[in-house]
Amino acid sequence: MPLKLTLFVLLGAALVICVVTDLRNRRIPDVVTLPAAAAALGLRAYFEGVGGLEGGLLSGLLGLIAALVLFGAFARFGKGLGWGDVKLAAAVGAALGFPLVLGALMFITLAGAAQAVISLLWQGAVSDTLKSWAGRFRKGKGSQQAQAPRRQIPYSVAIALGSFWAMWWDRLGGGGG
Repeated sequence: MPLKLTLFVLLGAALVICVVTDLRNRRIPDVVTLPAAAAALGLRAYFEGVGGLEGGLLSGLLGLIAALVLFGAFARFGKGLGWGDVKLAAAVGAALGFPLVLGALMFITLAGAAQAVISLLWQGAVSDTLKSWAGRFRKGKGSQQAQAPRRQIPYSVAIALGSFWAMWWDRLGGGGG
């Protein structure tokens, strides 16, 4: 089995497990994400060596770092992502490598935006969210409104959808590697 297919299967299994645990428990287990990232990097190193920007260990490390920096910034500054999401995204980066991870990050972002809109519609929270958002732009203390409750979505779903989208895109020849 070619390396890329092996990495896709490994990543796909990790993504499915993480989506199930995130939906059930709102947790993404390190026991899945960390070994998946390590295995992806190990497979890349074993079969392709150090490599370069588009293959080998270096490509996997660049993918891991790109995902880690982007998702880590969102988690660090409280923008709705947890550290489990960060570690899952890092595993995605390690498996997909550079430059495919860039497409995956774009697809994950699009899937996350769609998931957020669908969740707001499903929960009937569009009105509360819009009122809270509009209240941020009003001036003066007298116009303070109660904030809409923070809603959390299991972002592993968006990570999985965006990653599978990137794998499909790569199979069509759009992934650059």
